[in-house]
Amino acid sequence: MRVMHVIEAMHQGGAESLVVEHVRRAAPDVESVVVALNRGGPSLEAARAAGATCHLLDKHGARWQGLRQVARLMRDHRIDVVNGHNPTGALYGTLAGTWSGVPVRIRTEHSIHYPGRGSRAYAPVEALLTLLGDRVICVCEAARASHAPRFPWARSRFLAIANGISETTDAPDRASARATLGLPATARVALTVGSLTPQKSQDVLLQAFADVARTTPDALLLIAGEGRLEPRLRELHAALALGDRVRFLGARTDVPVLMAACDVFVLSSSREGLSITLLEAMRASRACIATDVGGNREAVADGETGRIVPVGDPAALAHALQDLLAEPSASTMAGARGEARFRERFTATRMVAQTEALYREVLASKRGGAAAHARS
Repeated sequence: MRVMHVIEAMHQGGAESLVVEHVRRAAPDVESVVVALNRGGPSLEAARAAGATCHLLDKHGARWQGLRQVARLMRDHRIDVVNGHNPTGALYGTLAGTWSGVPVRIRTEHSIHYPGRGSRAYAPVEALLTLLGDRVICVCEAARASHAPRFPWARSRFLAIANGISETTDAPDRASARATLGLPATARVALTVGSLTPQKSQDVLLQAFADVARTTPDALLLIAGEGRLEPRLRELHAALALGDRVRFLGARTDVPVLMAACDVFVLSSSREGLSITLLEAMRASRACIATDVGGNREAVADGETGRIVPVGDPAALAHALQDLLAEPSASTMAGARGEARFRERFTATRMVAQTEALYREVLASKRGGAAAHARS
């Protein structure tokens, strides 16, 4: 079975990392092809190292030219299944797949639907893609519930296959990780990882941590990531007089080290699908605090593996942080339960197996239907 993943970019990010997992965990009879439409990077190289045939399109300018390039690659590789990721990947994957005669056309929605997602023109285009596609994979039940009702005539085509990540074998121990980062051994450390963009709402986290810093003298906050809101967040950090109690780490490629060093992972987002960093924290046995948005509640069992708090509520977030940072035994037990939940529900092996089973089911029905039609 020859599978092509089409995605806008393969630099770094959640959707990109999942494409790599699909390549890395593919069944022996699956040949993987990855097409990045406008940007390569570490994820594209990781997919290539894992065995995929990778293509980075030229800056295609006119969309028609880009579609022609993708369709040609589909014919050259004799693709059986195309999976287009997020709106842009879905657009190119579905239209080029229809044009070139790919039997099975799938798109994956990595985010919940929200007002303003995509351009005004995308609404009718999305309906067309749903009509031309065979299935829509949503990365959590919350994403499926936000997309499927808008297409009642195609509701059965939408299904949830939860995100999954590989287990890690190279995570350092807590003491080594803290030494690497220059953190005191006795500090109580909260960590967040994500782009410094509006939907991640690190401003709410900073406001919450200002309360935590007053009541928990040994508490520290690490903010890993880069983005256009960094200047504004640094201004807020200064206005709250948080000083060295908060450290901006910039973009990082050593997330396992950061997870090993922290006591609690925090996700303050106002919008999510099913966060990869949340799964990474669960994998690392870290207690998690997350906002009640997207698939966060599907990942975090409130009161068992961490806390779920309302979106945009600094007081509630501060209270959850204070509780888990003040009680090391409670955060340790929550983290252990979170790791067990990760192994049960959110591994890459499970995600890829379920996805490939879907590919095979739809492909078999297409080929069976074609054979029946030929006999008649």
